[in-house]
Amino acid sequence: MNLKPMNIEVLGYKAMIPAEEHETFDATTEDYANTQMEANEEKTRNFILPYIVKNNARTVLDVGCGVGTMVQFLLREGFDAYGVDLASLTGYWHKQKLDANHFFVIDPMNFELPFLDDTFDFIFTLGVIEHIGTTNGHSDRHENYHEYRKKWLREVFRVVKPGGHMLIGGPNRNFPIDTAHGLDSRASTLEKKISSMAGVSIHKTWGENFLWSYQDFPVYLEGLDFRLKGQRVSGYGNYSRVPGLFRHLARWYVDYMPGFFLETGLNPWVMALIKKNK
Repeated sequence: MNLKPMNIEVLGYKAMIPAEEHETFDATTEDYANTQMEANEEKTRNFILPYIVKNNARTVLDVGCGVGTMVQFLLREGFDAYGVDLASLTGYWHKQKLDANHFFVIDPMNFELPFLDDTFDFIFTLGVIEHIGTTNGHSDRHENYHEYRKKWLREVFRVVKPGGHMLIGGPNRNFPIDTAHGLDSRASTLEKKISSMAGVSIHKTWGENFLWSYQDFPVYLEGLDFRLKGQRVSGYGNYSRVPGLFRHLARWYVDYMPGFFLETGLNPWVMALIKKNK
């Protein structure tokens, strides 16, 4: 693997972050970590693996790999897979004795990957984009959060091989319902009241919000040679946070959504497959 020099370690895992800055915000709880361990192998098999196979990828990177379940699954399947995440995740990696040659620590505020240009056939980063450029992990945006996200997305793009792909996913800002997070820290009183009554986050679809939309990609990747296509999320979500009466309806809606809805505000998710052109 083509790595940049790294002289810092956290629990034996090489790090791209100064030692004094290891204590970064992280929302991972024991319950969430256990949920990842239980559910993410199935998500990798049903959702990620078909993309990797279809695109004949061998070298794979999970940006925001969490407790490492997806990377571990891909390593067992014979792929040259790697993961990066925050310093606080190393405790889970260490506990599972994950290979320190395949997991690395990154700085969420000065985002730099420990790999040389054009390294990976396929990169995926799911449920991560909405956390970049925030002070608390999601809802509270830095004033210049767009600049953080632009740097982040371009850095991920940098390490994709020409002809390779990256899959970027997260809740859609242009869809008014978000079952994965609380409201933006600057949400209005009306948004808070409606969300409290509904039991999920309901937000306006105009103006600023910590979520992303398809419209952000051409802005953040401006000047780069790429092709983007919206993807379905069938096989990815478990809909456990959707109120029970609407769970089956939500699954049906997402699974059978017309293709021309995918890159619009009618889709609850942004799931973009981006090809780095040769």
